[in-house]
Amino acid sequence: MTQLAVSSRVVRTALSARLAAQGLYPGQDALLLMLGEEDGLALRDLALRLAVRPPTITKTIARLAAQGFVEKRASASDARQSFVHLTAEGRALVEEVRLAQHETERQAMRGLKGKDRKALRKLLAKVERNFAPDTASAHDDGASDEA
Repeated sequence: MTQLAVSSRVVRTALSARLAAQGLYPGQDALLLMLGEEDGLALRDLALRLAVRPPTITKTIARLAAQGFVEKRASASDARQSFVHLTAEGRALVEEVRLAQHETERQAMRGLKGKDRKALRKLLAKVERNFAPDTASAHDDGASDEA
C-alpha cells in the first residue's frame, strides 16, 4: 500500500501542476467536474458528495466565483439555500480539467501494455471497493497478501 500511496501522490502532484497552469488550486477540479455533470447543486450536496466539510466548500466556491468560474444563486423557494452554477468560463474550464486528467493519466500509463492498463484499473477499483461502507464488515479475502 505504501507504493500505491506514493504513486497516487506523484500523479496528483503532476495533475495539480497542470491545473495550476489553468489557475486552479488542488480540489477545485473535482468540484468543477461534479458541476459539469450536474450543474446547479446545493452547497450542502457538494460537501456531501465530495466528502468535505461545509466550510471547505464555501471557501472553494468563493475562490471559483472570484475567478469567474461559478456563481451562487439563491433558491427561489428557500432563501436559506444556495445553488452553485458554472459560468460559461467554468464550462469551458471543465473541458480543460478533463484534458489535464487525460494527459496525466496518459503520462502515468506510459510504457504499460493495454492488458496491463486494464488489469491495473481493475485492481485499483477492487482496492477502492474494499473501503466502501457496505464492504467494511465483509470478510477478509487476502488482506495478508504481500503488496
